[in-house]
Amino acid sequence: MRVLVAVAFLATGLFVGAAPSLAGAGTAAASPGPIVQMDLASALKIAETNNLAYRAALADERAAAARVVQAIGAHLPSFSASYARQHTQSAGAFIIPSPKGPVRIPISATNYDNVQETLQWAIYSGGAIEAGVGQASAGYAAAKSELAASHADVIDDTTSAYFTLLGARKRADIADQAVAVAQDDLKTAQQLFDAGTAARADVLREQVTLSNAQLQQVQADNEAALANANLANLLNVDLGSDIDTTEKLEAPAPPFSLDEVLSDAHQRRPEIAASQSAVTIAQDAVRASRAGTLPTLALQIQNAGLTPNFENIPQPQLSETLSVTWKLFDGGLTHGKVAEAQADVDKAQINLQQLENGVDLEARRAYLNYVAAQSALAAARTGQQSADENLRVTRIRYRAGVGTSLELSDALLSDTQARVQFVTAQANLRSSLVTLERAAGLL
Repeated sequence: MRVLVAVAFLATGLFVGAAPSLAGAGTAAASPGPIVQMDLASALKIAETNNLAYRAALADERAAAARVVQAIGAHLPSFSASYARQHTQSAGAFIIPSPKGPVRIPISATNYDNVQETLQWAIYSGGAIEAGVGQASAGYAAAKSELAASHADVIDDTTSAYFTLLGARKRADIADQAVAVAQDDLKTAQQLFDAGTAARADVLREQVTLSNAQLQQVQADNEAALANANLANLLNVDLGSDIDTTEKLEAPAPPFSLDEVLSDAHQRRPEIAASQSAVTIAQDAVRASRAGTLPTLALQIQNAGLTPNFENIPQPQLSETLSVTWKLFDGGLTHGKVAEAQADVDKAQINLQQLENGVDLEARRAYLNYVAAQSALAAARTGQQSADENLRVTRIRYRAGVGTSLELSDALLSDTQARVQFVTAQANLRSSLVTLERAAGLL
């Protein structure tokens, strides 16, 4: 249960008179999870380690790197060795009849040791192997770009969730302070009624104002709890954890120009690099398909020995094979594969153009939202200052007996709304800044 202290209002000179420390009515029960103090840098570090989407992208990058190794391996010679031992029940032999009886001349043994060593090398594949290496390399580049994009998404989502929680906590504090002020105003109205200088309606109106403030307090606490759970989910930590955000909400707004944002977006966005790699992969697929119309050249060197073949006589065999294979006609299969691969190239280029257009639009939208957020913050700051002063004056007038309880209730409501709008504008500016940096590829 949050303890509400109205001293903060007095410190800013917004209220006159002391306000008591009060417990928030109707707030949700405290979370049983651990309390974790966390600045933005710590939250981002945890997200980079725990976020499941980012970990999946890391696995994809490792798989792509392994495919490059496989593709290069097809271009290099391979060497294999084997050994086999064979046992027969009886040895082979020639039987020669003679006056003294048959003469048995053995020509093989009952045990055979077979050893083979083979060297193979695909010297020329018509460009298929080279195309495979190119595809794998482009796939690895695409995986790295997608990993960078996932990393930027993690930063964007985590930062937005962090400042959403920070803003929700501040709005909850504002709601707590509004309850404390409403309780103090109700006490003042009751004292004036007891002194005969205020009507019973004034007391009833202040009771309604207090009830409304307590309802807003519950809603604000619930929003803060949900924002806390959302951030914990992004960080992949216990959803019951109570994250204590230590970052300051106030921050200078760095200047950006639209031209700079658009230029950075087209040069730095990892999604564009991944889409460009997809075009390269499709082009290499065309080369690999066309390799089916070209001859291939392969070399094989094999050393095989069967010991023994004849009794106690090893029989080593060394062979070299240089083969050329050329598929002269395959019924149009290769032609169809080439046509399909070329269509994939066209589609990849269209996807790249669509992505570039989408990135341009996203960057423009993020820039305009950032400019709007700056203007909204300036307006909210002016509105809060005006509402604070109006509430201060209204409370003085009511205590002096020249103001009405209706004016007091309206002033409190307006001041609370102005404070909430100012905090929301601050959080929106921080979030829109990160979104702009994400759109420009600067994360």
